[in-house]
This record gives sequence, C-alpha cells and structure tokens, in this order.
Amino acid sequence: MKLTRMMLMIVMAAGLAVSSWAAQEMSAQEKEMMQMMEKYSTPGPQHEFLKKYVGEWNVEVKSWMTPGGETMISKGAFKSQLIFDGRYVKGSFEGMMMDRKYMGLEIIGFDLFQKKYTTLWIDNMSTTFMLTSGTLDATGMVLTETGLMPDPMTGNNMTMRTTTTFMPDGSYKYAMFMPGPDGKEFMSMELTAKKKMM
Repeated sequence: MKLTRMMLMIVMAAGLAVSSWAAQEMSAQEKEMMQMMEKYSTPGPQHEFLKKYVGEWNVEVKSWMTPGGETMISKGAFKSQLIFDGRYVKGSFEGMMMDRKYMGLEIIGFDLFQKKYTTLWIDNMSTTFMLTSGTLDATGMVLTETGLMPDPMTGNNMTMRTTTTFMPDGSYKYAMFMPGPDGKEFMSMELTAKKKMM
C-alpha cells in the first residue's frame, strides 16, 4: 500500500513538473510573439516621410486621355493629417473633374512587414480600391509605386506607375503613368500640390 502511494506521489510530482515546464515554454513563445508583434506595429524611421504630406494644399491637376492628347486642367484642395499615432497619413481631396464634383480619400503608410510604402485611394467616381506600393529613392524625396487599375475598354486590369516628388520648397508633384494604345507608358495625370499659407 505504501509502495502504491509512493508511486502515485512520484507520478503526480512528475506531472506537475511537466506542466510547469510546458507553462514556462508557452510563456517564452508568447513573449516572442509579443515582441514580433511590437516590432511590426511600432512606427519606425520610414514613417517620418509621411509627415511631408501633412497640411492643407492647393492642387492643380493636369490630365491626358491619350498620349499627346488635349490637356485638361482642374483645381482642388487636399487636407492631410497623421492618424493612429503616425502610422498612416490620411488625405481628403475635393475638386472638379469633367464639370463634376470630385472627392477622394487617400491612406498612405509604410508596411514594416512588406518593407514598402503602400497607398490606398478611393473616390466618388468609381467603386475600385486602387492599391499601389513601392519604395523611396536614395534621396528620400521621390516615392515610386506600382499597382493595378481597371481598364474599362478591355474589362481587364492594367499596370500603372506613380511617382511623388517633393521639392525643396515643400511642394510636391504626383504623376501617374499608364499604358497607351500602343502599349507604351505615358503620363496620364500630373498633380501639383502647394501648401496653403496659413
């Protein structure tokens, strides 16, 4: 009887030891998981670039339907602010396009996991979520992104490229390039943004 009781105590002690070891192992895994989550969720040096967009801007938009076609010019305004503790910049656009009121919403951020800047654009003239992503050049003043956008003429997606270039005076230019009828890339839009004098 004493032997049975002793064996039972040994088994129980061993079970407690294993449980304690497993709990410590899980805690280590959880700690590592939390560290990785923090690494990819904490704004880094790349997010400093987003501050360049902050403010209220007067905007001139030039656009072309085809290469060498007529230049259409319109004006508008951008208002941009940092959100979620500097993780993203949110921009709201209002202007005119083809004699209609045009409104757009833009979210720009730096994805620490993908190591790329990513831009989301939606507006009141489409139902498309336009996503582009890319990198800064060596100067830290030119952001080049690529993505897909729908081609209403073919019903397929087409590749597009954008560049955002910040000037020494703080203004910036945004250009969009897409394939022309011959498949060669052409600039379909150029937006010039100058900060409003407060």
